[in-house]
Amino acid sequence: MLTRFENAAAAMSEMRLHQEQVANNLANASTTGYKKDQFFTEALNERLTKDGAPRSDRFIQQNNDLSGGSLKKTGNPLDVALGDEGFFVTQPRGGGAERYTRAGHFVVGSEGTLRTPEGREVMGEGGPIQIPVEDGGEVSISKGGRITVGQEEVGALRVATFENPEQLERTEGASFVAGDAQPQAAEDPIVVQGKVETSNVDPVTELTNMIEHQRQFEAQQKTIQTTDGVLGRATQSLGGM
Repeated sequence: MLTRFENAAAAMSEMRLHQEQVANNLANASTTGYKKDQFFTEALNERLTKDGAPRSDRFIQQNNDLSGGSLKKTGNPLDVALGDEGFFVTQPRGGGAERYTRAGHFVVGSEGTLRTPEGREVMGEGGPIQIPVEDGGEVSISKGGRITVGQEEVGALRVATFENPEQLERTEGASFVAGDAQPQAAEDPIVVQGKVETSNVDPVTELTNMIEHQRQFEAQQKTIQTTDGVLGRATQSLGGM
């Protein structure tokens, strides 16, 4: 009987994690370059107890769905998207761990450094990319990621790929750190100027998942309430003997 409590409590804990994951995905449905979270539950050593209750060792794994979002045209010359695999490379101002993102909405800081809206520097093949703000020339970004202002080439976007991109660890929003993964330079990146990659979150699917998880959570609640009622009546019967 107590095993039913344990199983129901474990299931409710899983549903709570799933709901948090769904809520986070929905909150980032409009975040440029966002990759949705996924949870997988692996059940091992499935068995029955002496009372006939099912038991298993359950492990919850979280990973990122790195499938591509759609490309949205913005017309902004500093907006770029990747038409193939890979990630743009950024770095906190003043140094620090590199971050990898598919969010190619960039701006130019007052000192001419190409940055993310959060202030991280966009890395080129030779370090942070500098855009000569005083020139006022047209910014052109080639398919290979080379940046030209007017007639002068000022740098090339660094695009990194990973043999095992599922090892990337999310830091915030659409940004990741490498973790145990090893970045490699993309051989033939496909950079699209004037577009950004949208989130790969499907709000309808996520809302459907949220409803399903809520129903499962409520079902486990009823199991606990029913089991508690049975135990209560059994205790009263035993006490009246």
